[in-house]
Amino acid sequence: MDFMELLQQYKDNPRRESAAMLLDYPALLTYCVIWKQVEVRRLTEYPTELSWAGLWECVFVDVEKIALLADDEEVKARKMVERLKGLRLVYPDGTVMRLAEQVIAKKLTDALA
Repeated sequence: MDFMELLQQYKDNPRRESAAMLLDYPALLTYCVIWKQVEVRRLTEYPTELSWAGLWECVFVDVEKIALLADDEEVKARKMVERLKGLRLVYPDGTVMRLAEQVIAKKLTDALA
């Protein structure tokens, strides 16, 4: 199974309850927005293990750039990225969970209203 096939299995079965955390934790929401602005570079096409962790081993995430955009220390940014990954709010192809996208859009709409 290649990277995209395995990734699609996770995208088809999102952890919907994780998106609710974005409503109570503004830092998670901020990092989801930043996630979409940082390139995630694929290193390999085939995960060594068919798991969520295996997918993440296939990519490089520029945590230094994420820290810069978040105006945070790199160690804090690394911790937040690990939270995003653990909650499955972000995907190793550089995208964000669809429900997270909807929360971001709703927050923006409400702020501009």
